[in-house]
Amino acid sequence: MKPIRQSVIIHSFALLHALVTILCSLGGIPDTLLLTFLTMALTVIICLRRNLSVEFTAISVILFNIGGLIMGTLGADFFGLFLRNDILMHALSTFTTTEILGWVLDLTARRINPDSTRPVRQQWNESMGWLVFAVVTVFGLRVVINLASGSLFEGESMVSLLGEFLSNALVLILLIGITVAIVFLFRSAKWNRWLLSAAAAGFFLTVALAAAWMVGHGLPFHFHKELSSRDFIRLFIIALLAEVTIFAIVYMIFYLVRAQNEVLKEREKTHQAEFRYMTLKQQVNPHFLFNSLNILDSLVMDGEKEDASRYIHKLAGIYRYMLQHEGENLVRISEELYFAEMYYGLLQVRFPEGLLIETNVPDEDRGRYIIPCTLQLLIENATKHNAISSDNPLRIRIFSDGKNLCVENNLVPKTSPVASTGLGIKYITRQYRDSAREVRIEKAAGKYTVHLPLL
Repeated sequence: MKPIRQSVIIHSFALLHALVTILCSLGGIPDTLLLTFLTMALTVIICLRRNLSVEFTAISVILFNIGGLIMGTLGADFFGLFLRNDILMHALSTFTTTEILGWVLDLTARRINPDSTRPVRQQWNESMGWLVFAVVTVFGLRVVINLASGSLFEGESMVSLLGEFLSNALVLILLIGITVAIVFLFRSAKWNRWLLSAAAAGFFLTVALAAAWMVGHGLPFHFHKELSSRDFIRLFIIALLAEVTIFAIVYMIFYLVRAQNEVLKEREKTHQAEFRYMTLKQQVNPHFLFNSLNILDSLVMDGEKEDASRYIHKLAGIYRYMLQHEGENLVRISEELYFAEMYYGLLQVRFPEGLLIETNVPDEDRGRYIIPCTLQLLIENATKHNAISSDNPLRIRIFSDGKNLCVENNLVPKTSPVASTGLGIKYITRQYRDSAREVRIEKAAGKYTVHLPLL
């Protein structure tokens, strides 16, 4: 049985929102709590299908329900310019709002977790405090707004009042600054989830009371403005809605930044694992071992014991180097040059004539860093794709221009070209791209040059 497509779910919930609006309007029943429940259900379903954490789901429940309240009000005003039927106007507004919120959430979830089969970072049964807190917060705000809309606001638009409240620049800056600090504290705290939820609720109430008092007294423009209890309660409800909205937005930004960083780290780890596997495979592959053992056998059979011993030590040194730097992201250029010299020693036995490697790297650049095994890969790449003969030697130059470590070789076409997979260059390029640096490759005037950024 095929899984239900995400588009079908979003469209179905949008139609269901519109149907509930129409039925409640015809029956004279308030639809706010039912619409809130449906929006919560859609949010949770999308997050579950994208295999996201409870933390992200909870903050999405808060943010997208508040967003639905604001967008639904604005949408009703927009459709009211063209429609005379209030029922149809609210149904269209609800339908459009649900469609927009559903697709925004789905696109955000895809960016956080492109592979929906990847397991979540948190177990739901261990972190339900987040979701309970979100549900209680949203329903609490809805109930308070519903109770106050008739007696306190007397038909005034909640969205317009929220806009007026946030027009106080000082209060808005203070709310954002305090919220950023608190969100940072909450995310770094090691408290129990239920304790964090209680602390967040206390924070909302405290900040809303302080903001309502400041706006009610006209600060910073007035200091003795009278404030009735009725106006204070109105301002408190608006301030609470504003603070929850700001908190949700700031928390979502923090979460997305952290999620993006985690994706980059995972991608870097993957590239490093692929790179290490590829370099190890190149050295351990049957051709390399076959050639190495054949050379060693020839040295032994010819009685060249000293040459055979040196060859064995160089071969062992290559594997020792790779094992020592297996888990490292970067290596000093001086160490990488020493490794390249050992590798060149092996190649000299295999190609006694026709291969020349020249190194010209200043001492001040030898203390800088590059990706491990990069030089060996580039030297191997040059010997693989070029003919090696005493008549037309293959010359490889390793030099520094102050910003890059350059590996350059002349092009000596083989009679029978070797099929190129491009894996070596691709993996090197990936490694540097993860470090926010780019590898530059030039092929001109009979030369092939790779520029590796100095790190």
